[in-house]
Amino acid sequence: MAAENPDTPRGASHESAAEACAQAVATTEAPSPVFTAKAAIWADFRAGLISLQEAERRSAKIGAASAEAETSRQRKGAHPPAPRPRHKRPAPKPSRQYANPMATTAMRDDRLTPGAKALLVVLRARCGKGRVTAFAKATLAATMQRSARTIRRYLLDLERFGYIAARIRKTARGFHTGLVVTLTDKVLPFFAEQKELAAWLTEAPDRERIPFAPFAAMGRAAIAMDLPMPTLAIKTRRNPIFQGVTVLSPNNHIHQDSSFRERFRREISGGFWGKGGGST
Repeated sequence: MAAENPDTPRGASHESAAEACAQAVATTEAPSPVFTAKAAIWADFRAGLISLQEAERRSAKIGAASAEAETSRQRKGAHPPAPRPRHKRPAPKPSRQYANPMATTAMRDDRLTPGAKALLVVLRARCGKGRVTAFAKATLAATMQRSARTIRRYLLDLERFGYIAARIRKTARGFHTGLVVTLTDKVLPFFAEQKELAAWLTEAPDRERIPFAPFAAMGRAAIAMDLPMPTLAIKTRRNPIFQGVTVLSPNNHIHQDSSFRERFRREISGGFWGKGGGST
């Protein structure tokens, strides 16, 4: 291949290339669109319509456009990668985060997706003893291992059905820095409100009249094993009020408590621990 003459003007080689392109266009029956476009560009340069820099820029742009079109065409025909099976996903990182008591209304709501229900539990844990928490969607996305758009969809569902109330968190200059979420009464347990707690207490007035019975839980076990049982336990066992009530037992060592020490001593000295229930 002959070396280029240094005395030749800068555009001479490009002019010869344009002539070769024109001859190829004349002799070829069906040239490619890229070749035809580049030949037209260098023909304009030869005619003096555009500069050398403009011709080089247009020629490079045509090649890049064709490559991008080919890449996009290949992407359209390709399938997305198959998701990893659920049982092969990594286990969650150990954490000390826990959720305070909450109602099961959201868990029984079929309008919510399982992801939205799980997010509500995380929000309850973030609120702690209160009901307000501030965060960014990217933070919850990293916690739940979901995308920010998925977290946004979960939050919209929770707000739509009345479980949370969300507002945008702003700085003093008006920049948006995240969201402030407030849990509604539907999320909190019934005893969080004084009215609900009072209504629940009025439903069982007999609970206030239940006396303290430390040996009621050992009644059946003592009879089955033929062990000595105090008279107090016998009376408590026969009383229908105490059916199904879990009370203290001698395993709690109540005789070590100062408030029950004298009573425990009187029961022992009075013969309450006699065989078959002691003296009556």
